[in-house]
Amino acid sequence: MVHVYKAFTDANAGGVARSIAALAAGMRGHPVDHCLYTLSPEGPWARDLSEINLSVQAGRRTGVVFSTDFSMSARRGFAGFVQHADLVHYHLPWPFVHILDTVVPRSTPRVATYHADITRNPVLCSLYEPLMRRFLRRLDAVIATSTVTRETSESLQSLPPHKVHVAELGLDLDEREVHTERQVSPLTDRVGEGFMLFVGVTRYYKGVQYAIEALRYADTRLVIAGEAPNQSALMRIARDAGVADRVIFLGRVSEVDKWALLKRCRALVLPSILRAEGFGLVLVEAAAAARPSITCELGTGTSQVVVDDHTGLVVAPADPMALAQAMQRLADDPALAQRFGKAGRARYQQYFTARRYAERVKTIYDRVLGVPAAASDASLHPEEAAL
Repeated sequence: MVHVYKAFTDANAGGVARSIAALAAGMRGHPVDHCLYTLSPEGPWARDLSEINLSVQAGRRTGVVFSTDFSMSARRGFAGFVQHADLVHYHLPWPFVHILDTVVPRSTPRVATYHADITRNPVLCSLYEPLMRRFLRRLDAVIATSTVTRETSESLQSLPPHKVHVAELGLDLDEREVHTERQVSPLTDRVGEGFMLFVGVTRYYKGVQYAIEALRYADTRLVIAGEAPNQSALMRIARDAGVADRVIFLGRVSEVDKWALLKRCRALVLPSILRAEGFGLVLVEAAAAARPSITCELGTGTSQVVVDDHTGLVVAPADPMALAQAMQRLADDPALAQRFGKAGRARYQQYFTARRYAERVKTIYDRVLGVPAAASDASLHPEEAAL
């Protein structure tokens, strides 16, 4: 089984990389070897991550053009890597896969997980879209990460319905970290408790500026845990809004500190504004930690992970007032936040573990490979079952 994705530094770096690691880990016990081909500025290199049932091989990344990682030498290396694969699993979007796919034997089944739409450059997107659709039509199966995405993505809507399957992502979590209740560190001493928490890189589509502006109207604090390449601009927004004293930038934090922050926050906030946010695995982490989430309705998996007024609150994107109202509601009502968090934890256990994710994808693999699949409810999706 060969996975193909543009970048992989470790099993906790980025949502797609984490989902690949979770899928491999979730299939432990199955006679399936998971290998990942990727690109790296330091490549070529190889790593054996046997603890998560994954081996990784990286070709040398030549550069990045229009946000697309590419390599002048990877095609040859990938040709040797993929020759004996039983199945190739692409993780999209990554336009460079069109080059790599030319060396995959035509007899090898190919599937792709469609993680998100491309949104950054509308003009380039319109030019690339026909190529993307032709590529998807040639695959044996395409996996959407949520039913919502399958129903709203123009790229997926152009495909025959029988070709598009749904497998919601899941995570392979260390329950000892998830249940870190009162670990104390200088970081947790600094932020205290009861704050709103953003976890992740403050990318252009994450909408962090709107969460900062929301503090004008909400009496709470916002803690930002993750790399912030645009921190200067965000700090300027905070100063202009008069809320700089209630915005705390922590930078990148360790896994242990991340879970400690999740256990101390009132709610996680994921205020993404574009469909580049295809799922939001951090929402799954918050649910696992029994914390509610505030997110935005994008027509993607965010509003499938978070059930509005049940496991959290879903608001309109790019709307500081709507975010503020959601923040204030949970800030004022700890019992409601606790109730949402408890419901989110139950939902995580039922739908969003690595095992459940792996079961759903394994069913799709079996169909593509012609292997009779055992009867299972693994194909059920969250909106198809009563909570």
